[in-house]
Amino acid sequence: MKNNHKSIVIGLLIIGTLIYAVRIQYIKKPKIGILNNTKYTVGKITSKYDYYRHGYDYIFVFNDSRKDGQQDGNFIQGHKYLVAYDSTNIKNGFMILDKFDVTDSLEKYHLSDKDQVYWEGWSLQKIPFQYDKSDIEFEVRKTINSYR
Repeated sequence: MKNNHKSIVIGLLIIGTLIYAVRIQYIKKPKIGILNNTKYTVGKITSKYDYYRHGYDYIFVFNDSRKDGQQDGNFIQGHKYLVAYDSTNIKNGFMILDKFDVTDSLEKYHLSDKDQVYWEGWSLQKIPFQYDKSDIEFEVRKTINSYR
């Protein structure tokens, strides 16, 4: 009876782990649907590159939710970057745009938040940073096409 109970617990743990892993992979990679309702916010890189997990730790908020995890790229620990996400369905994915470091711009335009998270999401036209909007849009489309 004890072995049967252990087998059930181990089976449930394996199934739970698989569901979690699939969910993380399913949400993380941006899909073409992200282009329909794209919004932008600020994400913070919270660690140095982790060779074991193959990426940097990050955090950002969207639609009153918080997202953290790891992403590969050319980031600097403690810096903040533009994040593109689907504002109506996070399952369409998100991406942290390593070419758009907004750390200095946040201070310059007094957009700094005491908690270091940014609850507001902007449309492409309303992004308050001095980047060429067509460059941002190009980077988002290029990233999405690289996953196809």
